[in-house]
Amino acid sequence: MVKCPYCGYEGEFKLLKTWKYSKWDVYFYECPICGNRFRYQIDPTGKYKSYIIRIGIRRKEKEGGSKNG
Repeated sequence: MVKCPYCGYEGEFKLLKTWKYSKWDVYFYECPICGNRFRYQIDPTGKYKSYIIRIGIRRKEKEGGSKNG
């Protein structure tokens, strides 16, 4: 079971992308609760422990969309 490293949500995530990296199968997810994204890396052989990598926090834009206040 995958758990969001930002808000702790456990459930269904939006799968954005998958790829192979060396011996790892990588899954790029987006949390439906907080909207943050993270990578879940799994060794298909089971020899190495799976782990999660945070990919920065997505900030919500202020009303008006102006960066200058």
